[in-house]
Amino acid sequence: MKAYRRLCNYATAAVKQETQYQIPTAARTEKKNPEDHDGHDISKFYTIDPKTVSNIFHTGGLPKPFIEQTNMFAETALMIRKPALEIINGLKSTDFQKPAIRYLLYGQTGSGKSLSLAHILHYAYSSKFILYHVPYVPIWLKYDRKEVNWSSSKNGLADIPLIAAQWLKHFVHQNGALLNELNLTTSQDYVWSQRETTPKGTTLNELVTHGINRAKYACDCMDILLNELKAHCSNNKCKMLVAIDGFNAFFNEKTDLKTEDRVKVTPQQITMVQTGLSAVLSDWNNGAIVMVTSPRAALNTKRESHLPIYLIGRQGFEHIDPFIPVMVPELSTVEFNNMLDYYEEKRWLQKSGGRKELEFLTSKLPADLMARCAPL
Repeated sequence: MKAYRRLCNYATAAVKQETQYQIPTAARTEKKNPEDHDGHDISKFYTIDPKTVSNIFHTGGLPKPFIEQTNMFAETALMIRKPALEIINGLKSTDFQKPAIRYLLYGQTGSGKSLSLAHILHYAYSSKFILYHVPYVPIWLKYDRKEVNWSSSKNGLADIPLIAAQWLKHFVHQNGALLNELNLTTSQDYVWSQRETTPKGTTLNELVTHGINRAKYACDCMDILLNELKAHCSNNKCKMLVAIDGFNAFFNEKTDLKTEDRVKVTPQQITMVQTGLSAVLSDWNNGAIVMVTSPRAALNTKRESHLPIYLIGRQGFEHIDPFIPVMVPELSTVEFNNMLDYYEEKRWLQKSGGRKELEFLTSKLPADLMARCAPL
């Protein structure tokens, strides 16, 4: 009987302790459309509806740890941060009759550059921009692919046809509905072989489908698609946002790729890289370009600094000059505390306190904070 009473006392004390501890609630904004976000929303979370997430990010664009977290929380909530808002405000006030403006997001590994780009992509998608989006350049270059062929249309360059076909699927998943609405078509005939041609007036969706079904021509389809979109933008038929994450990988000294005859190729010898470099030229209007550099996208021997001039070198700097650099810093104190409030609200972080220790261990970098809170 005494043991039973002691157990009841322990249970009552535990309930009282749980009642005294109030689970914090993260600061959120009800504005789900990025067009409505302003300076008052900085450091707050906003939720992207599942259908929009699927339309924009189903085939790439969000970091894998963040995707795992959103699956756990059953919602995709992004924090509104100043760097993303700065570029969104820039896009709102852009004179689209002038050449495309270039923005470059940079910062330490884990500072939140990819999620800032995701916020910008959501704005562009909501504002009816065509998205020419490369989710992460190193995926093209860092891993050995069995099928690397010398290009039949560009001497000295190599194709990665299966990767190009995957990218075309990503493009049509993001833009298929908008392309149908705009009814954009090809401006000339394209001859693939003696039996295969794409006549003038073919819709861009059909052009992309041809590249997906005939992967042999996928790299050429990417290049043609870009040129057609640039022309349509310059003719005021549409707007386009070029967004490239891991941009500095274009300027790495080597790749892991080898052709069928065992020749190692550099990034500059890949047709998809040349298309990507062409995409960031401001030789068109009615659009904008957002690039992201990251030490993680560089070779292991070149990660000492996160500054753009170090990561892309003089060649890369001259290629994109002039551009507007936008640094993505570590979390501010308000952002840091609100992120921890969010983790406690979701019971991802099940112990209160220890915020000073987490601040010291993570340097207020959101990716490190996510990883540190997982086992707590």
